[in-house]
Amino acid sequence: MKKIVSAALVASMVAGAAFAADAKITLNYRTKLDAFSQVSTDNDGTKTVYKEWLDWEGYDGKGKQEATNPSDTFKFVLNGDKAGTTFAANLNTNASSYTLNEYSAWMKWELGEGELKIGSGNWKDGYADGAYRVKKDVDAQNAEGMDFERFKLGSILKGSNKLAFIDDLAAGGNNSALFSYADYGFQAGDAAKVNVLLGSVYNKFDTVVDDDTTTYYDAFFVSRVQLAMEALNAELIFKKPAPHVMDFGAYFMPKVVDGLTLNIGGAAEIDNHEEDDGGYTDWAFDVRARYQATDELSITFFTNLSGTNLKAGRNLSAGVAGHKGAEGLAAKIDGSTQPKFKTAMWNNLSARYKVSDLLALTLNVGLITPLSKAENDDNSYSPEWRVTPAVQVYAASNASIWGGIALSGASAKVSDKDISVFAVQVPVIFRVKM
Repeated sequence: MKKIVSAALVASMVAGAAFAADAKITLNYRTKLDAFSQVSTDNDGTKTVYKEWLDWEGYDGKGKQEATNPSDTFKFVLNGDKAGTTFAANLNTNASSYTLNEYSAWMKWELGEGELKIGSGNWKDGYADGAYRVKKDVDAQNAEGMDFERFKLGSILKGSNKLAFIDDLAAGGNNSALFSYADYGFQAGDAAKVNVLLGSVYNKFDTVVDDDTTTYYDAFFVSRVQLAMEALNAELIFKKPAPHVMDFGAYFMPKVVDGLTLNIGGAAEIDNHEEDDGGYTDWAFDVRARYQATDELSITFFTNLSGTNLKAGRNLSAGVAGHKGAEGLAAKIDGSTQPKFKTAMWNNLSARYKVSDLLALTLNVGLITPLSKAENDDNSYSPEWRVTPAVQVYAASNASIWGGIALSGASAKVSDKDISVFAVQVPVIFRVKM
């Protein structure tokens, strides 16, 4: 079956090349580092300071040897009126390894009153519609997800099946997963355009038991309906990622005033097992807004409220106070298991002010607030916060250096001990697009 699907993808890519009229190659080079990092911890009066200059490990937590390799994103696009193909990958400095971002092809036909688009491939973001993520200013403050968009659409609690980044239609697949879809678009009257997508994710994964590797294959169903009108864009998402699991998502982008991009919506995941047998209901509510206040000033605001009905709660999908995105507060300082919550909120406020064509000032403020914890947890946890003022210097519109000072911290009372962490970092990102 896998060979048949792969052959179909290759055939469609060949057809895309045959009919394509426009070819485009882009290169996005980006390297990052912490020019300085200092983390101070207080474990019930025992204080420790970790300090390091030129910390290449920085945000990604993949290890210094890997992280010292700058990342080049290479993208090749060949598109025409009826077919097209795209290949995109992240390469390290010596191109000895790569991460596949996109490998896809599509063909399109006129059918009835509309157009039918058939496509297949592998997408890093699972064929998500990026407009709903409201991240126009992410290039200045991305910082590997520690600033700006620390969480994507969906739950900020991890452990649920596919609810983290619900808009990723291929969520749950691994790097070998193949996403295939049929998308039919048509005009509904004079005022609305409707697109109906049906797709499946064909997934391969390996299980190792006693040094023996067994390969399994499975597939799950996804669908999305999108509506585009003068006053409103909307999308409804339904996924069946597992036999007992269903995902629902609904996001609405009303056009209220000039300069404002707004997305309001939410998602839920239901596992219909009994809770004692692994069943649960998880949910998330998102509001995202970006306002171009003046020609120079733009402001972006994200808020997310997420929860689960599991008595044991869930971990947050990111670590303490933005420090390398890896360790929870209790695990970092006390050696305890990461805390679990039933409800939590993430708020993020970003601003960019363009002083000139060569200089911009940015500010990012992030806050994660635990609202209710696991029912058997007697500890208490403060909000985790992070503030990053920064400067972005442009050599040209497609080349810039972004650098700032990131202050972050959190505290907790674990096993009657007062513990806290405070971090100071100087992140730097060098970026060139072609």
